[in-house]
Amino acid sequence: MSQTGKIISISAVTMAILTIALILRMIPTREPSPAEYGYEISTLPTIAETTLAADPDERLQPLLKDEALPTEAEEDFPLWTEWEEDVSDFEDAYVVLKDKKVSLYADTSCTDLRWNSDEDWSVQDMVIKDVDRDGTEELILLVWKHGSYGNSKPFWVKENDNRLGQHIFIFSYDKDEEIRMHSIWMSSEIKFNIISIASGTADQLILNIQGAGPQLWAWRSFGIKYVSDAKPAEIDLVCVGDNLIHLPLLYEDSSGNGLYEKIAPTIREADIAAINLETILVDNERSVSDYPRFGTPIEVGEALVNAGFDVFNMANNHVLDKGAYGVDTTVAFFKEHDLPYFGANGTAGYTGNYKDSVAFVEKDGITVAFLGYTYGMNGLHCPEEYPYMTETFDDTDRMIRQIKYARANADVVVVYAHWGREYKTQPSRSQVTWAQFFAEQKVDIVIGSHPHVLQKTDVVTDPESGHETIVYYSLGNFVSGQQKPGTQEGGIAKITIAREADGAVRIREHSLQKTRMILSEEGCWAELDTEN
Repeated sequence: MSQTGKIISISAVTMAILTIALILRMIPTREPSPAEYGYEISTLPTIAETTLAADPDERLQPLLKDEALPTEAEEDFPLWTEWEEDVSDFEDAYVVLKDKKVSLYADTSCTDLRWNSDEDWSVQDMVIKDVDRDGTEELILLVWKHGSYGNSKPFWVKENDNRLGQHIFIFSYDKDEEIRMHSIWMSSEIKFNIISIASGTADQLILNIQGAGPQLWAWRSFGIKYVSDAKPAEIDLVCVGDNLIHLPLLYEDSSGNGLYEKIAPTIREADIAAINLETILVDNERSVSDYPRFGTPIEVGEALVNAGFDVFNMANNHVLDKGAYGVDTTVAFFKEHDLPYFGANGTAGYTGNYKDSVAFVEKDGITVAFLGYTYGMNGLHCPEEYPYMTETFDDTDRMIRQIKYARANADVVVVYAHWGREYKTQPSRSQVTWAQFFAEQKVDIVIGSHPHVLQKTDVVTDPESGHETIVYYSLGNFVSGQQKPGTQEGGIAKITIAREADGAVRIREHSLQKTRMILSEEGCWAELDTEN
């Protein structure tokens, strides 16, 4: 065959193939189901897996709603995304969420526009609430946008990327300023899928997480953090009064374990157990001493830990009995055992910051804050270079700041108040005044110590807010060698704290379990008083 004949034959074959291909493209085909592509609607890919480039993965196309050709914007969003629309009052303004954009107006007429969300944002949902507990509402937005970082990025990242992801942005509003909307917190890309965001009780948000269900999140220090799954929980808190170690108590058992052995099961049953460490710990024999300047062997600290105590108040009139050495030794013991303490600070790493004397304890998603204050230190004073080595009632402004800080970062706030008159069974006028002050600051529980005898329990209400504070005016002595009338009787404050599924935390019940101190030839120990 000639060269020309070969060329004609190849061209004929090519034309035949092209004709067949054109006919096949005209034949209708069945659209594959999601299962055939390897996807199930209940287990869609994560945000990271469904972030599409300029040419989206063709396997995702059958999952698009209504099998319609998607717009360029729609191609970017996972199918589980639910777009909300809402209108709401916001401080003295009016906010509208519509068509994935948020607009802030001066009033409900929607004529005086004050602010619009960024053009690059697609707003999925919004919530208005005082999330950071500063007394004013914030606008919380669930946003889709390009760029992994929010308002700022790590110093080593020169430019934001073009990645599409979810973010939570929080804004405050000031009608008196020219720039009325201020960003409080703008998260980087969230690494899990949020279906919706809603308001829980108090400061909490409810995030509905794909594959995990509703979760409680709350403002903690800076930014919102996971608290727990949105399901009911309950914890038991116990608090006891003065642990006052007179040396004769240790004659039979220098370790101190025998003092707590009979009562330890009750302490260990609790989720959180707090105690007033009335006498400071020392780690050398020369510093061990009795009244009036106590120095308690550090082995007693071990005995308290063995008994089940896990949070310790240091703000009392004997905290400086051994000066900075005693405070430093005690703080070092707590740090070595990774135990929270409050009401005092050692010299190591001392800053004087009001936050340093507050302890937070979290159990089952419920956070309890502890603070402690004392009326004085038996005429002693904090070292000049460490003016806040212990916390006192002397600086009301500092107390308010501390309680506000605790309130903003915890569900329940407990204050140990070392106050009152020794051996008096009725609260003093000063105690009653301070109890009212604590109610006004929205403290939940006050544990009184120092009188060394039991005093009444009361509920004090702030008339303005209606907040109720449970006040145990004095729990008396827990462990002591005192023998004056009433000093061998004490009490355990038992408090049950409950959290509802929507995040609401409340004190479900509180009670007093009486205790007594046994001083006998057989030994010395604390035990439950089952006769009263």
